[in-house]
Amino acid sequence: MVDAVRQMLKEIQSTGQDGDYALRNTSELYKRKYFSTVDEKKLQVRPEVKKLVTFSRLNLQDDSKMLFMKGMDLIFCCNVLIYFDGASKSKVINHFFSNLNFGGYFFLGTSESLMNLNDKFHLVHFPGTIAYWKPSLSSGKL
Repeated sequence: MVDAVRQMLKEIQSTGQDGDYALRNTSELYKRKYFSTVDEKKLQVRPEVKKLVTFSRLNLQDDSKMLFMKGMDLIFCCNVLIYFDGASKSKVINHFFSNLNFGGYFFLGTSESLMNLNDKFHLVHFPGTIAYWKPSLSSGKL
């Protein structure tokens, strides 16, 4: 199973393509703006968007690697931290906070939260999901 997921992510990373089901909750406006149609079941990220995205595989427990993951605008870490103990979660979340650009967003899985783990991020509600926001320097909320 792990090899199948790795292969799928590798394919998405190299081609920028994914099935239309993955974007089923994305508005038509965003689909037209950021994706082109490959065939009736597949969409591809537009080249101007793809060049702005970096996929990385990383051991979240490796402090030496986490220290160098700087300059991110978005972090998606869904359904991963549920397998970590409290101290490990806090350490990883603090790394994410340090590595995220001011004004950036951090997304967790629907069954995860930062409650009692980190109070630096601000909870933000979006339609259908929540995220955590790292306040910008100019926001006055740091």
